Amino acid sequence: MADADGHQVRVVICSAHMKRLPHRISLVAQTAAVLTEEIESGRWISWLPGEHELSAQMQVSRKTVRAALKQLLRQGVICCSRGRRTQIVKKHAARNTPASTRVVMLLPGPLQSLNPLAVFLVDQLREHLTKAGYPLEIQTSRVPYRARGTDCLKSLAETLRPIGWVLFQSTEPMQRWFATRRLPCVLVGSRYEGVDLPSVDRDFAAAGQHAVNQFVARGHKRLALLTPVPAAAGDTATVEAFRAAIAQTGGDVTGIVQEHDGQVANLCARVDRLMAQSQPPTAFLVSRARHVLTVLGHLLSRGVRVPRDVALISRDDDSFLDAVVPSVARYSHSEELFASRISRAVLEAVQGEVRAKDYRIMPQFIKGRTLG
Repeated sequence: MADADGHQVRVVICSAHMKRLPHRISLVAQTAAVLTEEIESGRWISWLPGEHELSAQMQVSRKTVRAALKQLLRQGVICCSRGRRTQIVKKHAARNTPASTRVVMLLPGPLQSLNPLAVFLVDQLREHLTKAGYPLEIQTSRVPYRARGTDCLKSLAETLRPIGWVLFQSTEPMQRWFATRRLPCVLVGSRYEGVDLPSVDRDFAAAGQHAVNQFVARGHKRLALLTPVPAAAGDTATVEAFRAAIAQTGGDVTGIVQEHDGQVANLCARVDRLMAQSQPPTAFLVSRARHVLTVLGHLLSRGVRVPRDVALISRDDDSFLDAVVPSVARYSHSEELFASRISRAVLEAVQGEVRAKDYRIMPQFIKGRTLG
């Protein structure tokens, strides 16, 4: 457009979403950096895997992989020809090169299989670590999480050689494998007894204690905790706190810990068993957010009114609980704070501080109608 004097003026329109552009650009740059490190470490000698495989390994879109490959092409690291595999032309370093600056997170499944809050947590963690100079790479596989799956961890460690690790939903054998080898590692979740590793998790013990107090304050004297097996370390902390809180009431309050396998039929059967007692519980603490839907729906199908007949609290939170009627009483926390604490723990670990240190996020209680 022209100004009053007839000069051409370029108008620049700033979008409200402009602040997200650096993040998208940095993701491409980060992907290119990780690919370069892998090439220099000798992970790939002559040819790169296809775009589909790279996208799955790095948990980024094919569009991002393609853009990163174009960047490596301009830098002369690779060469591409239509219909052929991508060839590595830059000579790689020896295999005994020092560990890269990247941090590897292990997940039991694809990122999109996690709940929205967990996906947001991973995205925040990726951003925090990238800013600190430690790009985050995600490796997804069920193998390390199986009963005898730790055999593959040695191969992963020797192949990837990251500067640090982040374990998500880790099993006890996984935790002990990393602790024994003193690898820089941070647990997203609670650590099992005797595991000498830093961990970041919600304060499940505080939630268990608080839930009992909330029930008792409303006159409930027969309480039940529904918890899955096999139990994660955080579930064990909840059980211990639940029992300790009941013991502190003076004896007129009783509580039962009912284990279930997470399947709908099994969970409903456990609820039926509890409600068939001569003095059934009048308050339920449910450990998993998705199990709350099963328990709530099953109680209502039996004609049990919530919260008039039975009160209910969810120990965990999830975005879908916002749409449940009646509104669910539950414990929530800040994912931003969670990611920040994990980043701090990772930075400490990669700088040589590998010891047991628990970061606990105090949950925020959301009072829903299921409590009464």
